[in-house]
Amino acid sequence: MSVNIRSTSAVAPADAESEDDQLRSSISALSYSATKPKLPLRWQLAMIALMCMCTFGNHWSNGLIITLKTTIEKKLKINNSEFATLVSVTNLVNTFLCIAFGFVIDKFGGPLLSVIFAAFHLVGAAVEAGATTNGLNSYHILMAGKIIAAIGDGSLDNAQHKIFTTYFAPGNGFGVSIGLIWSMANLAQYVGQSTANVMSKNLGSYSWPLWIGAIISLLSLLCAIFLFFLDKYLRSHYEVVDYSKRRDQPRVGSAKAGTFHWPAVRQMPFTFWIVILFATFENAGVQSFVSISTQFAQQRLKKGAVVGGWVSSFYLLLPIGLTPLEGVFIDAYGHRVTILFLSGCMFLISMLLLRFSQTMPTFVCAYVFYAFAQSFTPAPQVEILRSIIPDPHYYATAFAIKKSIIQGSIVIIVTVAGKLQGLSPTNSLESAVTIWLVYAFACVLVSGALLCACYTSFGKRYLPAARLSEVRPKHLEREVEKLWELRQHTITEEGKRDESVTLKEKEVSLKSAVPTSASLYARWVAAGAGFTIVLIAWVIFGFGVEWGVHGSVTAGTTGE
Repeated sequence: MSVNIRSTSAVAPADAESEDDQLRSSISALSYSATKPKLPLRWQLAMIALMCMCTFGNHWSNGLIITLKTTIEKKLKINNSEFATLVSVTNLVNTFLCIAFGFVIDKFGGPLLSVIFAAFHLVGAAVEAGATTNGLNSYHILMAGKIIAAIGDGSLDNAQHKIFTTYFAPGNGFGVSIGLIWSMANLAQYVGQSTANVMSKNLGSYSWPLWIGAIISLLSLLCAIFLFFLDKYLRSHYEVVDYSKRRDQPRVGSAKAGTFHWPAVRQMPFTFWIVILFATFENAGVQSFVSISTQFAQQRLKKGAVVGGWVSSFYLLLPIGLTPLEGVFIDAYGHRVTILFLSGCMFLISMLLLRFSQTMPTFVCAYVFYAFAQSFTPAPQVEILRSIIPDPHYYATAFAIKKSIIQGSIVIIVTVAGKLQGLSPTNSLESAVTIWLVYAFACVLVSGALLCACYTSFGKRYLPAARLSEVRPKHLEREVEKLWELRQHTITEEGKRDESVTLKEKEVSLKSAVPTSASLYARWVAAGAGFTIVLIAWVIFGFGVEWGVHGSVTAGTTGE
């Protein structure tokens, strides 16, 4: 089989006007660069600072309801089933909203959507706080607030990542920026979770932590608005190279135009779906463990909610300092798949220690390894998604697909774990940890297989995008040439190698889905499996309500 990938030369004779348009665009871009100065570093740093603050209120508020679980159940006079419904319904909504909003983000860009999503979160946070104020204690109003906030929570991070893909290239600041934003996210969530019960106890009302979260969300909305106008200012006064465009077709100072492109979903390479499979187990496992961490710490330490909240929030401290350094490492050395594998191993070690050991030192050690797993989760996955898809313009769509499937997987694991806890005569979480252990084994197997593919000739031939995400950025061009030699379909029908293909065209071709019926079938199966996970989540959620599950999940948890 042979495929001619010279799309430009193939269509040029039939579409001369298109070639003229491209020539005019190139001349316009050169003129643009000549009249406007290069974007200064200080403005790039300002963008990073504002983007970190845009999600600060979102992550501050995320863990408040979970941390205040015992108090909320008592004040609202609800049972475990109603509490689980209160929190998990937001995840179910986002299983579909994330994908829809992913298309919208690709269409209109990150700055505008950041303002909209931050506004939704602020309104939802205010409704939540109002539902617990002056003795109102309304379960239904609190749920309405959670749903409104979830509309913003579910895709705000996606909108932020879209901005990063515009202003920063892989290996040239993108990893550092992602590391910084997740460092601030962990800091916000840690402060919010660890102080919620303290404020509730000392201030005399559990509504105070929710109102403070709403105030922080207001500040985040103001930062998002400022970011929107700053983006417009920078595009009009400086040369802003949009790195979210195809590398072989850069746009300088362009508007954030795009189209709703559903076929982009089925055109994702098979490497993308392997990463999604890994995230289905690793991300869902690491994130959902948050939902039982406070109660699990209370059972093991035999302490109250305040001590349990502090201990269970410990896992957020390490990522605050480690995630930015991890971003620097990725920008300089790559090795994204290796970090995924290390993350899975840390998660597995943590769950093994929690499941099979009862001593205090191993309990502390388990939470340390869990903190490492949490540190290694967000930045490399954001980076690897950016590096393996052929067209970065559809990054938001790719991220939304991943997040939707993860949301479904979270509902499944926590509902099943809640059922196991309910079957325990002592309401113990020991048997429930087995589910997280299974998830940890699965993510290690998937990431280990992907890592092996990066260093074998078979893997390099059929999963070249994974190999390209593993190499050092400065060696990327050399690796593209090596992988190009392994691709059998780079031979033209005449039996001669196409020498006129540019290096960037080769890279795009290597990252694109292989045009074979087997590849198409495998990608359709993968997409169908992801959709099935979402459907199963909705079904099992219904069973969970009937069972009265003791677990709960957090929408928009750090480390997506």
